[in-house]
Amino acid sequence: MSLVSAFTSAILPIVSVMALGYLLASVLDVAVDPLNTVALYLFLPALIFHSIVTTTLSGGTVARIFAGVGLFVVATMGLTELVDRLLGVPEPYRSADVLAGALPNAGFYGIPLAEFAFGDVGRTTAVIYITAQAFLMYTLGIYVASRGGGEAGIGAVKEIFRLPLVYAIFAAGIVRFLGVAPPTDGTFMSTTRLVGDASIPLMLVIVGIQLYGLEYGNVSRVIRPSAVKLVLAPLAGLAVALGLGKFGDPAVARVFVLLCATPVALIPLALTLSYSDVAAREGLSASEYLTMTIFVTTIASVPVLTVLITLLRNGAVL
Repeated sequence: MSLVSAFTSAILPIVSVMALGYLLASVLDVAVDPLNTVALYLFLPALIFHSIVTTTLSGGTVARIFAGVGLFVVATMGLTELVDRLLGVPEPYRSADVLAGALPNAGFYGIPLAEFAFGDVGRTTAVIYITAQAFLMYTLGIYVASRGGGEAGIGAVKEIFRLPLVYAIFAAGIVRFLGVAPPTDGTFMSTTRLVGDASIPLMLVIVGIQLYGLEYGNVSRVIRPSAVKLVLAPLAGLAVALGLGKFGDPAVARVFVLLCATPVALIPLALTLSYSDVAAREGLSASEYLTMTIFVTTIASVPVLTVLITLLRNGAVL
């Protein structure tokens, strides 16, 4: 597997569809919120349900993935906090860095990427990854964003129970536990797969539109945290994968490391806007700082992920 092959087969399709979303937003006044709602309330739950019901991954492997995501988030938060404190990074930028480092875009960016790079096992692993990450986003993520919680932070934890993906997970788990999964070639599962498959391009288009809507400033201010995230995250993911015995499946371990290396997600920006955004310091608010980090890591992830996919596919890593 060469760099060119990794780029054309896994990265280029992702970048191309995101670019179409970006171009669409630049030409038309596209409202991203309705698209995001459709993706979160219909397409993504269908993808999750079908992937979990039909997965061949063992229960032990799924449990290890959940544990791995938890370890990764806690480890990267701790390491990022340590690095920023040693460098004297003040609040609210330190909290923004912690969220950025620990919460990669394993959903809207990572699911399509994992599927293009590793097929069905990539998609299923990514679905399980974002399931575990969702719980941490709306618990530990809110704590970091609000630094001490308070009424808003504690109350906002209930937001996770408004996410349809949570109920899609429970429903799929019950179906598997009871052994009553509908036939994969039947109408229900065929429809679910069709809707779930449609989520892949839709999520990438949404990312492209969202990137167009971000307001960019002086990106030189976020080169350091962006570089730390792109280097630290995959190394932490690799350490977790090795520590958990490669999840009992080397293919799953490779996908896990790839997902950890994806750029910063947009959820940290939403949490920052809700719980820790403050008036600009040195001409830059926490949300503007994080916006630029999202932009830089998304662009820089293209060469980084190309190299990483090449190493993972060739077996040079895991």
